Amino acid sequence: MNKFSLLIENLQHIKKLDFEIDIVNSGIMAIVGKNGVGKTMLFKAIQNFTTSNTFKNTSNSYIYKDDSKITYRINEIENTYQFTYNRNVETLDYKGEVDSEIIDKITVELPIPFGERFKQFQKLGNQDKAIRAAIISGNTSKPKELINLLNYIYDSNKFDNLVEINIKLEKFYAIELEDSLYIREDYLSSGEYFIVNIYKYIKEGKKLIAIDEIDISLDSMAQVRFIEKLRELSKEYELKLLFSTHSLALIKTLDKDELFYMELNNGICTYEKKSYNYIKSLLYGFHDYDKYILTEDIMLNSFIEYLLKNENIFPKYILLEIGGDVQVISLMDRNHDKEIFDKQENVISVLDGDKSHMSAYNTRDDILFLPFKSIEKDFFEYFKNGEFGKFSDEQLRSYNFQGTLEDRKAGKKIYEMFINNKLKSEKEIFDFLCSKNETKVEEFKDNLVEFLNR
Repeated sequence: MNKFSLLIENLQHIKKLDFEIDIVNSGIMAIVGKNGVGKTMLFKAIQNFTTSNTFKNTSNSYIYKDDSKITYRINEIENTYQFTYNRNVETLDYKGEVDSEIIDKITVELPIPFGERFKQFQKLGNQDKAIRAAIISGNTSKPKELINLLNYIYDSNKFDNLVEINIKLEKFYAIELEDSLYIREDYLSSGEYFIVNIYKYIKEGKKLIAIDEIDISLDSMAQVRFIEKLRELSKEYELKLLFSTHSLALIKTLDKDELFYMELNNGICTYEKKSYNYIKSLLYGFHDYDKYILTEDIMLNSFIEYLLKNENIFPKYILLEIGGDVQVISLMDRNHDKEIFDKQENVISVLDGDKSHMSAYNTRDDILFLPFKSIEKDFFEYFKNGEFGKFSDEQLRSYNFQGTLEDRKAGKKIYEMFINNKLKSEKEIFDFLCSKNETKVEEFKDNLVEFLNR
């Protein structure tokens, strides 16, 4: 199984949700978005492929229309399955059989009370005698990987006495206490029990594990550490982990290729990669400021703060690094439509100077451009021209410079080399760049001050 895709049509409030996930490229994929945009619908739809009665068990009968359907495709041209609404059974129905080998590779964990882990309580109760007998007789083993996982996530040695019991080809877990007493896995905290169950799925060889609201039972530290370990385990066991979350602490730890923002417009559900700051702005907003300046990165923020340090600015303002010119302008335009931050006249964007030639930007009065290509690019050009002396390859290596001066990211690396080795301070670099572009810098600063004070 290389790819898994589904197309939801006319189900509840969703006219269309077209989703695809690449299973071959192991790792994690996070879906973030406001309530009601279709996140849980997506996870239910994935589970429905493996059980066929998910919607009947978790939703009411009013979500269906006569043309409601979900089309699943495994890989690009193979194995297509279409589930359509059947009035006789009042759910989405598929007449054929789904390949059991495919089903065995997929699992979905929904929130309480529909999650698979909540269906295991009776089974655990039924096996309690066998679990007890195994612990008394010492017929257990130490699951070192799971112990290390739980101890790391909770920064504790509480799980040192965790044992694994095998009964009829199934694995069960308990913490051994004195006098043959024990804490069965379902009597752990809800978060601990949740982690144990996700670990079981991994060890069972699942290739797609989908979890709706992964943060719901975990505190902030546990969320962050769990994701860190899941990232490692997904690579080690060659699986894809898909999850949704509302946790800002967790979202902040995700890499740019792991984070997707989902939204719903006129019944059409879409998702696309977005930066943490972009998502944070949309989900949480900032409503305690008079003026907003959206930028591409923290370097731009630092330079703007440097320029404005001695200026008399009366309104309260905030600088928000959003990440990339497309995302910056997209978010600013959203504000114009929906006032995410404030009225249109109180929000501007600042982009690197190398974007100033773009016709989509350079005719707008709500976009300002840095008076250089970028801080790092201009600094790098001056460095290569010998403005700061000549550096041999041996000297560069002694300052922990990695790669060559021809590398695409050499400018950023050289900048960081100067800062990290205290060859220049950030202020000294800013002073130098301003001295080389005095007129343009002054004009840029005047435009900032004029916007902030108007």
